[in-house]
Amino acid sequence: MSTHYVGIDLHSKTSLLGVIDAQGQKVAEANLANDLEQILEFLRPYGPDLSIAIESTLNWYWLVDGLQQAGYQVHLAHTLGLYMISGAKVKTDRRDAFKLAKYLRLGELPQAYIYPQDQRPLRDLLRRRLGLVRDRATCYTSLRIHLMRYNQNTFSLNQLKQLQPEQLTALDLPPETADFCLMLLERLDLLSLHIQQLDDYLQTVSLPHPLCQTLMTLPGVGPTLALTIFYEIGDIHRFPSAKHFASYCRLAPSLAQSGNTSHRGRGSKQGNPNLKWAFTQAAQLAAQYYPACRKFRDRQAQRRVGRATALIANCILAHKRATAAYHLCKDEVPFNMNKLFA
Repeated sequence: MSTHYVGIDLHSKTSLLGVIDAQGQKVAEANLANDLEQILEFLRPYGPDLSIAIESTLNWYWLVDGLQQAGYQVHLAHTLGLYMISGAKVKTDRRDAFKLAKYLRLGELPQAYIYPQDQRPLRDLLRRRLGLVRDRATCYTSLRIHLMRYNQNTFSLNQLKQLQPEQLTALDLPPETADFCLMLLERLDLLSLHIQQLDDYLQTVSLPHPLCQTLMTLPGVGPTLALTIFYEIGDIHRFPSAKHFASYCRLAPSLAQSGNTSHRGRGSKQGNPNLKWAFTQAAQLAAQYYPACRKFRDRQAQRRVGRATALIANCILAHKRATAAYHLCKDEVPFNMNKLFA
């Protein structure tokens, strides 16, 4: 049992530390520079039996890893669950640090998952790849808009992706617009090169992993989606059930009920957006190329009315795939289509 509890309010350059004892009494506090040695020196007098709470901010990696390597028990506080701190009328760094320590002592700290240190750089690299893909899509949209303004939007999407500088200069465009479109083409080439380099590296390092190979047996899941699912999950055993995993993937319907009134959709953005993207993309591909998946999606769409029937039906199929992925990763078995729709 811990003899002292520490809350750390972490900022970009400094950290405020608050220490309380087992009875909840304030023992010490300090506002220190973000230097691991200084922080360890401050904590040393309280012995090794410390429980430390740190909010999941942008720059928690170095501090959590350093404290764990020093032998301390570290808990990462979930930012969304700390509304009692963020929504308080009076909010100071000192109050935040001591509240973290108090919640930890009472066992009420909403905890976030501490992703394994060795896989963290690869997961972050994969997320940066997805950012580059979105940047490339934005460039294609910008290029098409500039062509539309001068009635030069005669290209299909595939033709636009293969547009050459000489084809662009031959269009009836003002010189300034043509120059900017040429810049967009250069940017697109650079983004495509970087995306391909990241793909080659990530697939070389990670695809041989048995779990990635298992995930690729899911219909519609190729190398990129398998890597996304693999790295965003982390340890599958942190989810007690497939329902908890589907909720984390933003694929479980939310519900707010009070008396005789019920509302759906509240808190629908709680969870991992990258996993939702991966499973919804996989559902669309599976419905396109696998008759059993397409039949299931169409049957779900026919049961509903409204403008969002196709979207809802695809999300239901994605939920099915997330459930299947949970059992594939937990049991380490290949995909079985008969079990998906049993």
